[in-house]
Amino acid sequence: MALLLIAPDRDTSELERRLRGLDPDLDLRRWPDVGRPGDVVFALAWKPPAEAFAGLPALRAVGSLGAGVDHLVDRPDLADDLALTRLAGPRLAADLAAYLVAMTVDWWKRLDEQRHCPDWRPLEPRSTPRIGLLGTGAMGRTAARAFRTLELDVAGWNRSGAACDSMATCSGADGLTRLAGRSDVLINVLPLTPATRGLLDGALFEQMPSDSLLVNVGRGEHLVEADLLDALERNRPGRAVLDVFGEEPLPADHPFRRHPRVVVTPHIAARTDAAEAARLALEQYRAIRRGDPPPGRVDRARGY
Repeated sequence: MALLLIAPDRDTSELERRLRGLDPDLDLRRWPDVGRPGDVVFALAWKPPAEAFAGLPALRAVGSLGAGVDHLVDRPDLADDLALTRLAGPRLAADLAAYLVAMTVDWWKRLDEQRHCPDWRPLEPRSTPRIGLLGTGAMGRTAARAFRTLELDVAGWNRSGAACDSMATCSGADGLTRLAGRSDVLINVLPLTPATRGLLDGALFEQMPSDSLLVNVGRGEHLVEADLLDALERNRPGRAVLDVFGEEPLPADHPFRRHPRVVVTPHIAARTDAAEAARLALEQYRAIRRGDPPPGRVDRARGY
């Protein structure tokens, strides 16, 4: 039984090295060198080509080489009963939390304005911020705990209404409005689904406090870009930190690149750690070989 890597635009050499180090007998293949297609029971993929899954009759599961699965859930060539998984462990969540804390502190303490300070006139930091997290899954909960170590007020929003032990939560349209209105820093860590596409729009921005901070590390399609540009002119929010975009790489002539109150980073908020990914992938592969439900399984109906 073989594990197939499908990531034509991604360097997986370190992941492959780690996988072979954990299991020297692993039958590991890299697309398009599939070998005997009937041996492949598990495929790990990142933005796979249209033809990638054709002719794999024994395929039992497909895993995303990262936390996001939006590039897989709607593919018509993946049968409804095929298991989908993702590689999202504690290291990935901790890395994302570090990015969110760093960007928040930079804005809060006005570090970007004080880095050189030629006249030695320190600026007062902004008031201690209230944090709002859109998304209270593993990523959101880890971020909430990181912010709470700084004794910051953290609240969250989710679609399900599920309670969360690491922060106060709300749900629904009214809850979303309330959270935006009380959050000096509003952070999106939601998965991309039809229900969350375009959630970061003008109506939401209008509820945000003046001179607030928006951080999007979910997906670019969560954001209505034109609405954000208009909202920045009204200082609601006063700054945006964007790590994900509808088109990546972000075009050189995109307005975000030259906007004085937009911070652009190249999708680096949380990078998949090869050691953690290899361990998680091997756990999933071994479960699939045994005929057990693999850990990290995605609910395809919900999209995460």
